[in-house]
Amino acid sequence: MPMLTCDSIVCNFNVDVGPEIEIIYPPDTPFAQGDLSAICFNSFPEQQNTETQDDLTFSFSIANNSPDVRLSSPRAPHASPDTFYGSCVFRQEYDGSMKRSFNQRTLVLITHHNFPSFYHRLLHQMASGQHISDPTTLEAAHSQMATWPAPALGRQDLPFIGSMLTLDIAPHSAFPLQGLSGPIPLIHEKINQIQAYQPLGSWDRIMHFMPCISDLYILFEKLVLCESIIVIAESPQLATEAVSSLVDLARPIPYAGIVKPYATMQADFRCVGVDGGIPNPFIIGITNPFLLKRIVGAVEATQRTRPYILYLQNFDGPVPAKRHHSLHHKSSRNVLLNLPGGGIEARMPSKRFLKSDHDIISHIETLLKSGDQTHDIDPLVRRHFAELTAQFLAPINRYLAATNVMSPGGGQRYASFSSSEFMQNLVKHGTSLKIRGQSPIHKHRHRDGFYESFCQSSNFYSWLDMKLSLEKEASAGMLGATS
Repeated sequence: MPMLTCDSIVCNFNVDVGPEIEIIYPPDTPFAQGDLSAICFNSFPEQQNTETQDDLTFSFSIANNSPDVRLSSPRAPHASPDTFYGSCVFRQEYDGSMKRSFNQRTLVLITHHNFPSFYHRLLHQMASGQHISDPTTLEAAHSQMATWPAPALGRQDLPFIGSMLTLDIAPHSAFPLQGLSGPIPLIHEKINQIQAYQPLGSWDRIMHFMPCISDLYILFEKLVLCESIIVIAESPQLATEAVSSLVDLARPIPYAGIVKPYATMQADFRCVGVDGGIPNPFIIGITNPFLLKRIVGAVEATQRTRPYILYLQNFDGPVPAKRHHSLHHKSSRNVLLNLPGGGIEARMPSKRFLKSDHDIISHIETLLKSGDQTHDIDPLVRRHFAELTAQFLAPINRYLAATNVMSPGGGQRYASFSSSEFMQNLVKHGTSLKIRGQSPIHKHRHRDGFYESFCQSSNFYSWLDMKLSLEKEASAGMLGATS
């Protein structure tokens, strides 16, 4: 029976030849040479402070071009046969025999399963020793993985290197608030319990690097409408955490574009229409400003809308509530000032739909002033935007409930969705969302524009497909207690 498992690869940065494979475990995994090269180049930071002793953890995804490496999971959404997901821990280790007095290695877990928080937990335990390339640790880890069952909905207890991890797989990756404890933590919530699809990052950390707090609402709109976002940060870890947290922001709407938590200049971007290929919306995390210019230039050359650029860095001063449009303003955080090659101006979107919630922004602003130790921003942001998404979807759910019919086989289905009929329903019943606009007419135009754009986006169909499949599984009793 297929198991929940992965392959371990240790990459070493050879100062003379660049990144190279040092260990593959199990050693007989038939990776294609091109995939090994892609794994190598994506598993190292493109810029790194040589004085930093802390490990960096981050993630990437690449296409599976290894025909003999088969899918080890029963079905989606548990895994993708076409994609390798890489989870990395990068470490600089002192070595007096080396030219630079240190060596750089990355331990990578390669899997078909997009469970980043789970694999990062495995990495944390595997890399807790002095060396991340210890063959004994790799062998012990994989011998325990070999006993694990196939992934299944619900909770699984998995023994791993002296501890018991609890993996909880939701019926769909887009379920909101995964991994977030309730206001009063339940007794059965364990410290080693991991939600398969919970985000890697925390807004408690990410918000300190944001250009402004109100950008959350711009990003939310982009995510709902399946538009492209580039996150550029000073480290792959921050880029990865931000991309993971952004995808979570609009749940339960599944982002229908390409998601690359971290990518380097050598990565293959044909999946998003750069250097050939079919254009797709995307969220990509990068650290290289020259790569930023390459992606933006390629997108604009095909007359597509420029991706929204989110700069994350250590700015001077507190995080402001909103943007200052002047680049010379003392509080301006509009451009990336301290990366080589400069930056591209982060343009404000020409059209905005939603009002920012001033109470939420003020609350975040107050929490940010308390320093880096706060743990209250992340649940505040996640719960607020989960509620905002629910309010946004409510009129569509109301309309779909009214058009729900029974198929001849007795199963549920929806009649052909009519955008014009839905808009008439929206005009009649309205929405609880706070819409921008100086007058009722302006507000109605913005409301209609937001919903029309969503109904024409790929996200609408990914959300509707999820809704239909979950209803079908629930009616067949396939979701059990997890429903």
